[in-house]
Amino acid sequence: MQRVIQSVLGTRSATEPAETRVGDSMADRGEREDWYKQYGLRHMAIIPDGNRRWANERSLPANVGHSTGLLKVLASLVRELSQRGVHTMTAWGFSTENWKRQQSEIDHLMNIFAEFFENRMMKLALEYDARVIHLGRKDRLPKSLIDLLHSVESKTAHHKSHVYNVALDYGGEDELMRATQRMADALMSNPDASRNIRDYLDTAGQPYPNPDLLMRSSGETRMSGFMPIQTAYSELFFIDRHFPEVDLPLMYEIVEAFAQRKRRFGQ
Repeated sequence: MQRVIQSVLGTRSATEPAETRVGDSMADRGEREDWYKQYGLRHMAIIPDGNRRWANERSLPANVGHSTGLLKVLASLVRELSQRGVHTMTAWGFSTENWKRQQSEIDHLMNIFAEFFENRMMKLALEYDARVIHLGRKDRLPKSLIDLLHSVESKTAHHKSHVYNVALDYGGEDELMRATQRMADALMSNPDASRNIRDYLDTAGQPYPNPDLLMRSSGETRMSGFMPIQTAYSELFFIDRHFPEVDLPLMYEIVEAFAQRKRRFGQ
């Protein structure tokens, strides 16, 4: 794994969430940029760690950290990256292991996810012609959230310009188990069905299913099983800042560093 040099990325002090610190001039700049042409970036994935730690350091409830990270910072980054021509964005909101947390925190998270999809993601999807896709299991999420996910996915299914993946109740091992079962079912009904596991992953059929760049915040330097097949050749960036402290200037530093890496894809 390659790690971002700490003295360059993630060490500046940041006291406010990113949404409040992106200037108008930078937003205007985004309308003129294309990060695919400039950096070769089609798909960025984010593991938004550190929301609870950010809140704890400020003596705030954990749900304030989660709402700040998801409703303000992530929504802002999705908008900024969409403006800059990034086609696909993937964010890991809740893992298959996160069910071990206290029930009160899980309940807060599910409410925040519902607000995110209804009041943030749907608006962004309509504005940027983006298809919203849920990665992960749906059977264990609250019924109201499942219904909302189905609704957003259905209403945006015809959108072509961007893909917004949101991983909820997602785990890499779980995805592989579900994909294997889908393949077995397909082959049982049709012996000529595809034997390529990628055709049965949660990202199957997407134009750019494999992240070019994956960023994880809050100083964690592991993948935790996230998209194990899709990230095989992703460039990895581990950032010291908690996710509510991530902002667009930091994104510029990351993509500039990304552009300096030589991607060989095993060659």
